[in-house]
Amino acid sequence: MKANRTYAAALSVIAAATLLVACEKRTTTTVAPSTAASNAMSATASAMNKAGDATVDAAITGKVKTKLLADADVKGLAIDVDTKDGVVTLTGSADKAGNVDKAVTIAKGTDGVKSVDNKLTVKP
Repeated sequence: MKANRTYAAALSVIAAATLLVACEKRTTTTVAPSTAASNAMSATASAMNKAGDATVDAAITGKVKTKLLADADVKGLAIDVDTKDGVVTLTGSADKAGNVDKAVTIAKGTDGVKSVDNKLTVKP
């Protein structure tokens, strides 16, 4: 009877050791992305950058337009503001040349503006 217990205990220890060894075995598989997946990742990154740029441009447009509207001399309602890659384009009209210059100065002084394309005209 004692031999059976010893045999059973030894068998249990061997089984437990086998299970522990099997648990330690790790398999690592590295899969290289396919060309299609790489292209998709690049296209996604590009689209995200464009969306981010458009958001920044829209924010700049809003800031410039708000400043123009806040200035009593400039008559911001008569000026259209467009932004592309940080370049602000002002189109429309002002009642005198000094207000055209003031509108350009306001736009240039806005955070994020790289340059200003002045297409404003003077209309009395």
